[in-house]
Amino acid sequence: MEQLQNAIPFIVPQQYHLINHSLTWYEAQSYCRVKYTDLATVNNMDDKNSLVNTLGSHVTNSWIGLQKGGASRWMWSDGSGRAQFTKWSDGEPNNVAGNEQCVEMSETGSWNDIPCEEIKGYVCYEPTQSQTFVMVNGLHQILCDQDGKRRYVYYSGGRSWVNSQDLCRSKRTDMADVRSETENSRIVNLAKTWLPNKVWIGLFRDTWMWSDGRETSFRYWLRDSHSWGDCASVAVSQQGRWVETQCNQKATFVCQGGLKVKKMVIRIKVRSGVDLTDSTVSSTLLKKLEISLKHQSVTDFKLTWQNDKGGHVFQRQQVKVAEKKECSSLSRTANVISRQVLEFKSN
Repeated sequence: MEQLQNAIPFIVPQQYHLINHSLTWYEAQSYCRVKYTDLATVNNMDDKNSLVNTLGSHVTNSWIGLQKGGASRWMWSDGSGRAQFTKWSDGEPNNVAGNEQCVEMSETGSWNDIPCEEIKGYVCYEPTQSQTFVMVNGLHQILCDQDGKRRYVYYSGGRSWVNSQDLCRSKRTDMADVRSETENSRIVNLAKTWLPNKVWIGLFRDTWMWSDGRETSFRYWLRDSHSWGDCASVAVSQQGRWVETQCNQKATFVCQGGLKVKKMVIRIKVRSGVDLTDSTVSSTLLKKLEISLKHQSVTDFKLTWQNDKGGHVFQRQQVKVAEKKECSSLSRTANVISRQVLEFKSN
């Protein structure tokens, strides 16, 4: 069970698409769900960088799939989601004055929610295969997990929670998350050098939800932003930072996932005196069908012939046609070239 809890989740890199139309957040959500998968979800720093690359030189803010939700949850900074293990002190968390959104760990290993602006040391983590203990310039100590999967790094220089997060992400992986009593104890053992101070860990209170329902808790807010709203947009001009925005504003947006293709199979029968088994003739017919559909305001589609098992598009059939000549009835055989399947793909 310990190994299962400590497994690093595998997250497939996101596929992003910038849609250069201005819609409200809700309209953009509907569009992405019809055409792709959903509005963009950002799981980690790699996804953040991919999102910024997708936006390129685009200068206006664009919607992503983050919206303010209901009940608050305690989430981890690295994107691993809601805290399953906690170690609260008695009476905590209590959210005094409604302003205690971040979490400190004491030298005893107990946790307390406090305002994020307070200044203190902090603990980062990073994956590693090493199991060595290192002291660097007296500023921080490195502690590795016994299984060699990650190590914790303590910084004694005082910072706010958000500034600690920035440094951990730039120099390590992220702020420390704690998934078990064992990991909590490892950080406490690292705390020998910080007594009697307390340190930041990567736990924070959050009410934002992703449109696709994912529990990922990665956030990348613009610091000291004075904007407000219940939906999130990304600002390329601010290194891809996110800002709160009113959901009814219109903006470009980013979808995720592959383009959905709707496939329709149409069976047709063609009566003609020309040889439709000739590829040039069948291609010409296909182009005429496409032109006819566009004249009927059908757009964003692709037509293709579907071959049978023998590789043929059309099949020749013989039918009897009755003719009247003077007072007598004659019959003749007419050629009907038919191929019953035409593929219609609409994006």
